[in-house]
Amino acid sequence: MEPPVGHDRIVDLLRRTVQEGRPAHAYLFTGREGVGKKLVALRFACLLNCLDPAADRTGTCPACRRILAGGHPDCTIEKPERGMIRIERIRRLQGFFKYAPVEGRYRVAIIDDAHLMNRQAQNALLKTLEEPPPGRVLILVTSKPFLLLSTVRSRCRRTRFAALPFEALQHLLIERFGISPEQAAALAAMSGGSVARALEIKSTNFLDLRDRVIAAVTEPESLGIAGLLEFSLSVSSDRKKVKDAIEMGMTWVRDLLVAQVRSDPATLIHRDLLDRIFATAQHHSSKQLTLVYDELLRASQLVEAETNFNANLTMDVMVLRIARILAGPTLGVSSAC
Repeated sequence: MEPPVGHDRIVDLLRRTVQEGRPAHAYLFTGREGVGKKLVALRFACLLNCLDPAADRTGTCPACRRILAGGHPDCTIEKPERGMIRIERIRRLQGFFKYAPVEGRYRVAIIDDAHLMNRQAQNALLKTLEEPPPGRVLILVTSKPFLLLSTVRSRCRRTRFAALPFEALQHLLIERFGISPEQAAALAAMSGGSVARALEIKSTNFLDLRDRVIAAVTEPESLGIAGLLEFSLSVSSDRKKVKDAIEMGMTWVRDLLVAQVRSDPATLIHRDLLDRIFATAQHHSSKQLTLVYDELLRASQLVEAETNFNANLTMDVMVLRIARILAGPTLGVSSAC
């Protein structure tokens, strides 16, 4: 098993609890989606049943390999089916916990996306949490712990996962996924420290989309009205593409505002476009950019709030309002302050 990236402190802490023979009966792994919570949960399951947890730092013993392959009798993973974890799955888990470990030291159950348990399932799980049998460890993995009952949360030892550091995520994208250094840098910066989000952005052909978004939100004169409306139509095919475009626009305008007051590249998201950032930041006033950001934010709120919103109309209104804002007097940074 490749070691989890960016969570060495958490893994070391879990390793110590195993070595000292004092693991909790239940854990709640929380943090944004895609930062490696489930990977660490699997690593913890390996540590609990590893033939030599002190020496095997990468989970290569036979027991660890079987856990990772899903073939160990003392480890199970419950996942949502059709967007929900129902009471039947929790009853199956309770049946799994009814029996003592067969081969390992602990029976380990991981509930992935635990916040998708419905209320009946969570209430059923409480019995296991309130009367935990010895030699069993339950791990709840979730990016939305607030959707869990407080009685469930309070009976688990909570472990919070931070976003992956920029350098660690960039290295991971290069080494494990074969992404070019330039593209990995952009993805690492834009993803907020989430591997899943970085790969999701990559799948959208984001470099091409980003160039078009940049032109639409800060260089609308280069497209003209017809070009802006064509851009709006092209990204309005589905809600996800609209959200991606708006998010890219917001992070780009954010970088321009930051560049007007700070020159440190480490504070920027689109740091692979430094020259373009600083050039564009000098071309617009901070007031203009703030108004542009407000339009992007307004559109984002409509996308999130409206179930049956008109994507094309929302984007049309947004890009045309932005074009009107930027068509005003062009002020340098110094005169805007």
